[in-house]
Amino acid sequence: MLARERADQEPAIDFDESTLLFGKLNLSAADASINCWNDKYYWDFWRPWHAIRRADEDGNPDTEPDHTWTALLTAPYPEHPSGHLAGDGAYLKVLQSFFRDRTGFDVTSARFPDELRQFDRFSLALREIIDARIWAGLHFRAADVQAQILGRKVVHYMEKHYFEAMQLHWSKD
Repeated sequence: MLARERADQEPAIDFDESTLLFGKLNLSAADASINCWNDKYYWDFWRPWHAIRRADEDGNPDTEPDHTWTALLTAPYPEHPSGHLAGDGAYLKVLQSFFRDRTGFDVTSARFPDELRQFDRFSLALREIIDARIWAGLHFRAADVQAQILGRKVVHYMEKHYFEAMQLHWSKD
């Protein structure tokens, strides 16, 4: 919905460019998700609530378990890398390439529809998503940061190898 709203607000984005935007958004998110889930089951890394409660098993004598700690969010699959951030990393990188990073936008959550979040740039939203996943106890920072990098690399590869003929055609008009 964010992409549609941004595209509608930009008078310079015509139907062809909008088609390219949504093609890139969908393809990059799909490729990032495929890579992410492949990595999740390759690494099969434990989540924070396992690590915190079982810190006496991590081989580090400086950590102590906290059996009472509870995460705000849980998931029944491996931690690393973050699926949410792989997709968001790709999605927001495509939006940055179309609209530039210094693009302001507002979002609301389906969970908290009365709370409006305002951002001056796409990179700030991505930073907040990373922090929120960590604060909720769902991920370690490395899982979120590396997933964001995965998404960004997928977009970089896509921009180099996909849609080239379409972009050359449009740039000649």
